[in-house]
Amino acid sequence: MARTLGAHLDEVFRATMARHAKAGDPADYTTLKFNARKGTAAWTKVELAAWMDYQQQVRTLRVVDPACGSGVFLVAAFEFLRSEYDRINKKLAELRGAAGQGDVTDIDSEILSTNLYGVDVNEESVEITKLSLWVKTARRGKILDSLDHTIRIGDSLIEDMNHAYLKHGFDWQTAFPEVFASGGFDVVIGNPPYVRMELIKEIKPYLQGRFEVVADRADLYAYFFERGVRLLKPGGRLGYISSSTFFKTGSGEPLRRYLLRDATLETITDFGDLQVFGGVTTYPAILTLRKAPPPPDHALAFVKLTALPKVDFDAVFDADARPFPQAKLGPGSWELENPAVRALREKIVAGKRTLKEVYGSPLYGIKTGLNEAFVVDRATRDRLILDDPKSADLLKPFLEGKDLKRWRAEPRDLWLIYIPKNTIEIDDYPAIRVHLSPFRDLLKSRATKQEWYELQQAQAAYVPQLEAPKIIYGEFAGENIFSIDRSGSYLNNKCYFIPRADLALLALLNSRVYRFFIEGQSVAMRGNFPQQHSQHVDLFSIPIDFDAAAEDLTGQTRICLAAAAARLDRQTA
Repeated sequence: MARTLGAHLDEVFRATMARHAKAGDPADYTTLKFNARKGTAAWTKVELAAWMDYQQQVRTLRVVDPACGSGVFLVAAFEFLRSEYDRINKKLAELRGAAGQGDVTDIDSEILSTNLYGVDVNEESVEITKLSLWVKTARRGKILDSLDHTIRIGDSLIEDMNHAYLKHGFDWQTAFPEVFASGGFDVVIGNPPYVRMELIKEIKPYLQGRFEVVADRADLYAYFFERGVRLLKPGGRLGYISSSTFFKTGSGEPLRRYLLRDATLETITDFGDLQVFGGVTTYPAILTLRKAPPPPDHALAFVKLTALPKVDFDAVFDADARPFPQAKLGPGSWELENPAVRALREKIVAGKRTLKEVYGSPLYGIKTGLNEAFVVDRATRDRLILDDPKSADLLKPFLEGKDLKRWRAEPRDLWLIYIPKNTIEIDDYPAIRVHLSPFRDLLKSRATKQEWYELQQAQAAYVPQLEAPKIIYGEFAGENIFSIDRSGSYLNNKCYFIPRADLALLALLNSRVYRFFIEGQSVAMRGNFPQQHSQHVDLFSIPIDFDAAAEDLTGQTRICLAAAAARLDRQTA
């Protein structure tokens, strides 16, 4: 709260004092000089006018949580504002003298009726928010303030009730005309809902033409960032605790572009895989921004936490945060690191060709939609072929992520019933049909449309590359685990492959240089397991003198492959 509402109040205070003072630094109140001799009634009159002006500025300040839930953030904002009103009143009373008063206005009612706004699509959440605020302000004999205007039910993203969740369409300008008459909200706060893109497919067409941050795999929180920035008046501030995954994912690129264009990023606190929300790993980060283009030399304050603070969070941030030039951030992956590490990373990639440029993008494995049906062991494979020899045409050697080891895979003798779309009639393969039939209802309920006996995503276009020698690796990397596969094995959707059996490239991918690269480039899942999606591995830099080093690397790789083969022989002996 201190870095959004607090920062905004501080900015308003300084600007107000600067208007009334003839000299001095508004950042240090003791240096201000008003247009009169200090200690005189004239000085007090000018100083009093300055504080009354600031009081009025605070009274017109408006804070909103567009997904207010149980009201936690609005309650925190209430407490922050209550403290600021108390500070103002104390100063006004001091300036007016012993007989003076700060303000006779009911401060609690002032805050609830003027300063705080909240919207949530869930009716129950709205009532809980109201109750949370009433609990903070209830006093014997005091009538509870009506919050029906400021705390509202509505879909913060969608105006049209025909598309909105539970038909709660919400038009912000119609609901809060007094706010937008003055340009928008001063501060937006909250914890946007984390809803995966698979669950918002129905509203995606509506969002498509109305938001700039749209991406095929963008989750709901991305749209709340854009909505939040739009709700702000120029110079207003936003602070969200949300997922950090958009810092590095391909689907986060439109959001990264949007924020860099329209906002000055002020602070980022990255919690990594720390469990901030009740034992759930969500990879959260706190991002605060100001709605204004950044100055060319602007540096945001960044901290990566390795443990949850046991004392005052703001004190930990102030002690550990480091400056990071916003100009160093682009639409690509945000690599927020200390300057020395960043400089080393830039040196490694400077002037180098990427893996994508040299070898092409890694390709993605097969998604069955129901592994229990399509993946079988050796005994089942042999039985299917015994019952119907034609079954052999559909059975392919198969590797899953857990089969991959460094340098070479250690297969568990699994087989895939490989049936792409529109390639067979299932009745022509009676043994396969009998095997799949018990799964028929589950297979029909899969997300995509295909015949019940067909694979969900067969990657038929990749079959020649799958059956050729290739480098294979898993979706996540606790360590470098790249292997050569010469068995023609098909892969599941937790695996990627580079359709080249280049031993020098294999050595490079199993090196510490690659590990350093991927840890900075991609999102690390819990336990420091970086994602290795194509969009990340694509950007790995190949050294300019790679060809000269290839012979030596190949020789070293052959030694490692021989050691891996011996290891497998010992395990299977």
